[in-house]
Amino acid sequence: MATHNIHTSWGRTRSPKNLAGANGTAITPEADTDNLEGIVKPVDAVGYATEAQRYLHVLVEEVNPGSDINSAATTVFGYINAFQRWFPLPASFDGSGAASDPTAASIDPPNSITTPPNHVPAARSYRTYHIAGIDRVAFVQATAANVNIYAACSTF
Repeated sequence: MATHNIHTSWGRTRSPKNLAGANGTAITPEADTDNLEGIVKPVDAVGYATEAQRYLHVLVEEVNPGSDINSAATTVFGYINAFQRWFPLPASFDGSGAASDPTAASIDPPNSITTPPNHVPAARSYRTYHIAGIDRVAFVQATAANVNIYAACSTF
């Protein structure tokens, strides 16, 4: 009888693959950029591997316990092994046009006065980023974590 081994290598994915593990698992943000300064060794201890995917999908939701407390924005950073440096991931950049710096990717979900189980989709913010060539991503939330951050990568 033939057996099929489960493929565990990196590769193309059609459906977004959760960076933190099982579907529905939130990522753990960095408290500040201290771990992203200079050459980080070992780099595998910081952020999440993108597995050579093309797109990063990020969903941020407020998790305040039924109060309308402002949450600090979450900033997304990228890392390229060839550079051995972290940098703010651009919110949008098409590679053409004027020579100006792209805006750093920053996500601040709308405030909600309900508890997370009662949130409606409008209480969440979703973004997709083109990350071809970026080997790792990290998320920084400078203040107390008042949000859940979900991140996934896909090829298509």
